[in-house]
Amino acid sequence: MGQTPEASARGPGLRAVNRPATVRWAVSFTEPDRLVRFLTSLCAAGTDWPRLLGLDLPEWAPMPDHQRVSRIHFGNEFCERLLPSARELQAAFGATSASGLDFGLALPMLTDGGIEEADVLLAMLPEGTEVTVNDWGLMRRLTRRFPGLRPTAGRLLCRMLKEPRAPSAAFLELGGHGFMTAGLERLLERFGVGRLEIDVPPFARSTDLCAQRGRISVHTPFGFATTGRICRIGNLHRPMERKFATGHTCARECLRYWWELSARQEPDDASMRIFQRGNTIFYRHTAAMTQALAGAVAAGSIDRIVISGDCNAARRADLGA
Repeated sequence: MGQTPEASARGPGLRAVNRPATVRWAVSFTEPDRLVRFLTSLCAAGTDWPRLLGLDLPEWAPMPDHQRVSRIHFGNEFCERLLPSARELQAAFGATSASGLDFGLALPMLTDGGIEEADVLLAMLPEGTEVTVNDWGLMRRLTRRFPGLRPTAGRLLCRMLKEPRAPSAAFLELGGHGFMTAGLERLLERFGVGRLEIDVPPFARSTDLCAQRGRISVHTPFGFATTGRICRIGNLHRPMERKFATGHTCARECLRYWWELSARQEPDDASMRIFQRGNTIFYRHTAAMTQALAGAVAAGSIDRIVISGDCNAARRADLGA
């Protein structure tokens, strides 16, 4: 694999930074085929790329110069069974590089076997490539075995109260995100982490999305509420006595099916929509959460927004609309 456009050696870790005036846009994909189709369509769409993802970007979106997508994130943050093969990684990296975009690999929580598989993928990446890490064991291993790669602390490592069924902020007592604690800052600095990925929590204020050190990426328009090892859809076909165990085969049903969960609501309730995909429950940002994100962008607290290329409305047209 060749060098990515923004590639550079890993820096000294978390540090105070001069905040940029605008943000850059990234799009994340789990499947290489969907990624390639998006990049092919992107050449024709140019700065109108949100249409490819079924998005109506709000007026606050920091695109005064009709910014293009600048990078692609490939991989899945939530399930080891969705680790890409070496061939899939090669295809995704090649298509991204050919499009002139920067490339980042995202990895989930991993078992010992999964960490061994991740080693193969990490060895394929050129120096300076960003790797989003959601497992402390992998973080330690990456910094020791692959010092030329740039670790990003993924949102699974960021402790936040994100209960989408909570009726008000009083039930969550938000006080910023987990990366703002002094102890965790020291740990991330030790591992040479210079970028943090976070979600917009329910009832967030713009100040909840900032950090004194490190650069911040925020995922939108979906945040994750909780995740685990049990995949609901992957167990539906199993006999009752073996349902909801962890040692089953996987047909990657979650890449084709996801469903909306319901909660008891009053007629005038403005609760956010909740979805389940595989082993993870997501919520879609409300207008108030988008406004909090807009405030953080305006304050210069965020320099990258990561759009989900898997879960947006464009799935129904498979990026062909």
